[in-house]
Amino acid sequence: MEEAVSTVVRVMSRGSGFPSLVQTDSGRHFVMKLSGVGQGVSGLLSEFIATRLANLLGLKVPRVAPILLPKGLPWQVGTDEFYEALQRSSGWNLGVEFVDHARDLTIDDLEEIPSGFLDQLAAVDAVLQNVDRTRKNPNLLIDRKGDHWAIDFGACLFLERFARLGAQMHFDLPTNHFLAGRRVRPAELEDPSLALREIVGDLPDSWIDSIPGDRQALIERLGRFIQLYVRRHDQASDSGTQVPY
Repeated sequence: MEEAVSTVVRVMSRGSGFPSLVQTDSGRHFVMKLSGVGQGVSGLLSEFIATRLANLLGLKVPRVAPILLPKGLPWQVGTDEFYEALQRSSGWNLGVEFVDHARDLTIDDLEEIPSGFLDQLAAVDAVLQNVDRTRKNPNLLIDRKGDHWAIDFGACLFLERFARLGAQMHFDLPTNHFLAGRRVRPAELEDPSLALREIVGDLPDSWIDSIPGDRQALIERLGRFIQLYVRRHDQASDSGTQVPY
Protein backbone atom coordinates (compact mmCIF):
# COMPACT_ATOMS: atom_id res chain seq x y z
CA MET A 1 0.00 0.00 0.00
CA GLU A 2 1.41 3.38 -1.01
CA GLU A 3 2.04 5.70 1.95
CA ALA A 4 1.73 9.46 1.33
CA VAL A 5 2.51 12.12 3.93
CA SER A 6 -0.52 14.07 5.09
CA THR A 7 0.89 15.81 8.19
CA VAL A 8 4.32 16.71 9.50
CA VAL A 9 3.87 16.34 13.25
CA ARG A 10 7.25 17.55 14.48
CA VAL A 11 10.93 17.71 13.64
CA MET A 12 12.80 15.10 15.67
CA SER A 13 15.60 16.13 18.00
CA ARG A 14 17.77 13.11 17.14
CA GLY A 15 19.95 12.80 14.08
CA SER A 16 21.04 15.18 11.35
CA GLY A 17 19.22 15.96 8.13
CA PHE A 18 15.89 16.97 9.71
CA PRO A 19 14.29 13.59 10.48
CA SER A 20 10.65 14.33 11.24
CA LEU A 21 7.65 12.52 12.65
CA VAL A 22 4.92 12.38 10.02
CA GLN A 23 1.47 10.88 9.62
CA THR A 24 0.46 9.32 6.31
CA ASP A 25 -2.93 9.05 4.65
CA SER A 26 -3.28 5.57 6.15
CA GLY A 27 -3.01 7.00 9.67
CA ARG A 28 0.39 5.40 10.31
CA HIS A 29 3.25 7.34 11.88
CA PHE A 30 6.75 7.27 10.43
CA VAL A 31 10.04 8.98 11.05
CA MET A 32 10.68 10.49 7.62
CA LYS A 33 14.23 10.87 6.32
CA LEU A 34 14.60 13.33 3.48
CA SER A 35 16.03 12.80 0.02
CA GLY A 36 17.01 16.46 -0.28
CA VAL A 37 19.69 16.44 2.42
CA GLY A 38 22.83 14.51 3.30
CA GLN A 39 23.63 11.61 0.99
CA GLY A 40 20.36 12.08 -0.84
CA VAL A 41 18.45 9.31 -2.58
CA SER A 42 21.36 6.86 -2.67
CA GLY A 43 21.69 7.15 1.11
CA LEU A 44 17.99 6.39 1.58
CA LEU A 45 18.30 3.38 -0.71
CA SER A 46 21.23 2.03 1.30
CA GLU A 47 19.42 2.53 4.62
CA PHE A 48 16.26 0.89 3.30
CA ILE A 49 18.17 -2.19 2.14
CA ALA A 50 20.25 -2.37 5.33
CA THR A 51 17.18 -2.20 7.58
CA ARG A 52 15.35 -4.84 5.56
CA LEU A 53 18.42 -7.10 5.65
CA ALA A 54 18.67 -6.59 9.42
CA ASN A 55 15.08 -7.79 9.72
CA LEU A 56 15.85 -10.74 7.43
CA LEU A 57 18.75 -11.65 9.73
CA GLY A 58 16.38 -11.74 12.70
CA LEU A 59 17.09 -8.43 14.42
CA LYS A 60 14.14 -6.49 15.82
CA VAL A 61 13.91 -3.32 13.73
CA PRO A 62 11.09 -0.97 12.72
CA ARG A 63 9.41 -1.49 9.36
CA VAL A 64 10.74 0.74 6.61
CA ALA A 65 8.88 1.91 3.52
CA PRO A 66 9.20 4.54 0.81
CA ILE A 67 6.75 7.34 1.62
CA LEU A 68 5.55 9.96 -0.81
CA LEU A 69 5.98 13.61 0.15
CA PRO A 70 3.54 15.67 -1.94
CA LYS A 71 4.97 18.69 -3.71
CA GLY A 72 3.91 21.92 -2.04
CA LEU A 73 2.82 20.36 1.27
CA PRO A 74 1.80 23.37 3.41
CA TRP A 75 4.16 24.62 6.10
CA GLN A 76 3.11 22.90 9.32
CA VAL A 77 6.10 22.84 11.70
CA GLY A 78 9.79 23.69 11.88
CA THR A 79 12.08 26.43 10.66
CA ASP A 80 12.60 28.06 7.28
CA GLU A 81 15.58 25.76 6.74
CA PHE A 82 13.49 22.67 7.45
CA TYR A 83 10.73 23.80 5.10
CA GLU A 84 13.27 24.43 2.34
CA ALA A 85 14.59 20.89 2.85
CA LEU A 86 11.02 19.59 2.53
CA GLN A 87 10.59 21.39 -0.77
CA ARG A 88 13.82 19.87 -2.10
CA SER A 89 12.59 16.44 -1.02
CA SER A 90 9.21 16.24 -2.71
CA GLY A 91 8.67 12.75 -4.08
CA TRP A 92 9.84 9.52 -2.47
CA ASN A 93 11.52 9.64 0.94
CA LEU A 94 12.33 7.00 3.53
CA GLY A 95 9.80 6.21 6.22
CA VAL A 96 10.85 4.34 9.37
CA GLU A 97 7.78 3.21 11.28
CA PHE A 98 7.53 5.07 14.58
CA VAL A 99 7.92 2.88 17.68
CA ASP A 100 5.31 4.30 20.03
CA HIS A 101 5.99 4.66 23.76
CA ALA A 102 9.70 3.93 23.36
CA ARG A 103 12.74 5.74 24.69
CA ASP A 104 16.32 6.02 23.48
CA LEU A 105 18.86 3.97 25.38
CA THR A 106 22.02 5.64 26.63
CA ILE A 107 25.41 4.44 27.79
CA ASP A 108 23.97 3.98 31.28
CA ASP A 109 21.47 1.41 29.97
CA LEU A 110 23.90 -0.81 28.08
CA GLU A 111 24.63 -3.15 30.98
CA GLU A 112 20.90 -3.98 31.23
CA ILE A 113 20.45 -5.12 27.62
CA PRO A 114 20.01 -8.91 27.30
CA SER A 115 23.11 -10.66 25.97
CA GLY A 116 21.07 -12.52 23.34
CA PHE A 117 19.96 -9.25 21.78
CA LEU A 118 23.52 -7.91 21.87
CA ASP A 119 24.85 -11.08 20.20
CA GLN A 120 22.33 -10.68 17.40
CA LEU A 121 23.03 -6.96 17.10
CA ALA A 122 26.78 -7.58 16.83
CA ALA A 123 26.28 -10.23 14.15
CA VAL A 124 24.00 -8.04 12.03
CA ASP A 125 26.11 -4.87 12.37
CA ALA A 126 29.21 -6.86 11.40
CA VAL A 127 27.50 -8.03 8.21
CA LEU A 128 26.20 -4.56 7.37
CA GLN A 129 29.34 -2.69 8.48
CA ASN A 130 27.40 -0.24 10.64
CA VAL A 131 29.79 2.53 11.71
CA ASP A 132 27.21 4.52 13.69
CA ARG A 133 26.47 2.52 16.81
CA THR A 134 28.78 3.95 19.43
CA ARG A 135 28.72 4.18 23.22
CA LYS A 136 27.78 7.84 22.82
CA ASN A 137 24.99 7.03 20.39
CA PRO A 138 23.98 3.33 20.45
CA ASN A 139 20.83 3.91 18.34
CA LEU A 140 18.74 1.52 20.39
CA LEU A 141 15.24 1.83 21.81
CA ILE A 142 13.27 0.06 24.51
CA ASP A 143 9.48 0.07 24.32
CA ARG A 144 6.93 -0.06 27.12
CA LYS A 145 6.80 -3.88 26.89
CA GLY A 146 10.54 -4.07 27.51
CA ASP A 147 11.41 -5.07 23.93
CA HIS A 148 14.64 -3.75 22.48
CA TRP A 149 14.82 -2.30 18.97
CA ALA A 150 17.77 -1.41 16.75
CA ILE A 151 17.28 1.75 14.69
CA ASP A 152 19.14 4.00 12.26
CA PHE A 153 21.00 1.98 9.63
CA GLY A 154 21.97 5.05 7.62
CA ALA A 155 25.71 4.57 8.14
CA CYS A 156 26.03 0.96 6.99
CA LEU A 157 28.93 0.69 4.53
CA PHE A 158 28.40 -2.87 3.25
CA LEU A 159 27.45 -1.82 -0.28
CA GLU A 160 30.31 0.65 -0.57
CA ARG A 161 32.92 -1.72 0.85
CA PHE A 162 31.74 -4.68 -1.22
CA ALA A 163 31.90 -2.56 -4.37
CA ARG A 164 35.42 -1.44 -3.48
CA LEU A 165 36.89 -4.60 -1.96
CA GLY A 166 34.88 -7.47 -3.41
CA ALA A 167 36.12 -10.84 -2.12
CA GLN A 168 38.74 -9.05 0.04
CA MET A 169 36.01 -7.63 2.26
CA HIS A 170 35.99 -8.74 5.89
CA PHE A 171 33.04 -8.81 8.26
CA ASP A 172 34.53 -7.35 11.41
CA LEU A 173 32.73 -4.93 13.70
CA PRO A 174 33.84 -1.33 13.12
CA THR A 175 36.38 -0.27 15.71
CA ASN A 176 34.12 2.52 17.06
CA HIS A 177 31.17 0.15 17.61
CA PHE A 178 30.16 -0.09 21.25
CA LEU A 179 30.41 -3.90 20.96
CA ALA A 180 33.85 -3.90 19.32
CA GLY A 181 35.92 -6.71 20.83
CA ARG A 182 32.88 -8.87 21.55
CA ARG A 183 32.98 -12.37 20.11
CA VAL A 184 30.56 -12.30 17.20
CA ARG A 185 28.39 -15.30 16.43
CA PRO A 186 27.85 -15.49 12.67
CA ALA A 187 24.34 -14.52 11.58
CA GLU A 188 22.26 -17.40 10.25
CA LEU A 189 20.69 -16.84 6.85
CA GLU A 190 18.42 -19.08 4.80
CA ASP A 191 18.35 -18.85 1.00
CA PRO A 192 17.70 -15.10 0.58
CA SER A 193 16.99 -15.00 -3.17
CA LEU A 194 13.24 -14.39 -2.90
CA ALA A 195 13.71 -11.88 -0.07
CA LEU A 196 16.28 -9.91 -2.08
CA ARG A 197 13.90 -9.69 -5.03
CA GLU A 198 11.16 -8.43 -2.71
CA ILE A 199 13.45 -5.85 -1.07
CA VAL A 200 14.70 -4.47 -4.37
CA GLY A 201 11.21 -4.66 -5.87
CA ASP A 202 9.95 -2.29 -3.16
CA LEU A 203 12.42 0.45 -4.12
CA PRO A 204 11.00 3.39 -6.09
CA ASP A 205 12.21 3.81 -9.67
CA SER A 206 13.78 7.18 -8.80
CA TRP A 207 15.98 5.50 -6.19
CA ILE A 208 17.10 2.80 -8.62
CA ASP A 209 18.00 5.54 -11.11
CA SER A 210 20.45 7.00 -8.55
CA ILE A 211 22.80 3.98 -8.67
CA PRO A 212 24.70 2.18 -11.44
CA GLY A 213 22.73 -0.55 -13.18
CA ASP A 214 19.11 -1.64 -12.92
CA ARG A 215 17.05 -3.64 -10.41
CA GLN A 216 18.36 -6.98 -11.64
CA ALA A 217 21.95 -5.78 -11.33
CA LEU A 218 21.29 -4.69 -7.74
CA ILE A 219 19.68 -8.04 -6.90
CA GLU A 220 22.70 -9.85 -8.31
CA ARG A 221 25.13 -7.59 -6.44
CA LEU A 222 23.34 -8.21 -3.15
CA GLY A 223 23.28 -11.93 -3.88
CA ARG A 224 27.05 -11.99 -4.41
CA PHE A 225 27.51 -10.06 -1.18
CA ILE A 226 25.44 -12.59 0.77
CA GLN A 227 27.26 -15.50 -0.91
CA LEU A 228 30.59 -14.02 0.19
CA TYR A 229 29.39 -13.79 3.78
CA VAL A 230 28.01 -17.35 3.77
CA ARG A 231 31.23 -18.66 2.21
CA ARG A 232 33.32 -17.01 4.93
CA HIS A 233 31.01 -18.49 7.54
CA ASP A 234 31.29 -21.98 6.04
CA GLN A 235 35.08 -21.77 5.74
CA ALA A 236 35.35 -20.78 9.39
CA SER A 237 33.05 -23.64 10.43
CA ASP A 238 35.09 -26.18 8.46
CA SER A 239 38.36 -25.00 9.96
CA GLY A 240 36.99 -24.60 13.47
CA THR A 241 38.05 -20.97 13.61
CA GLN A 242 36.14 -17.75 14.00
CA VAL A 243 35.09 -15.78 10.93
CA PRO A 244 37.39 -12.72 10.72
CA TYR A 245 35.22 -10.21 12.52
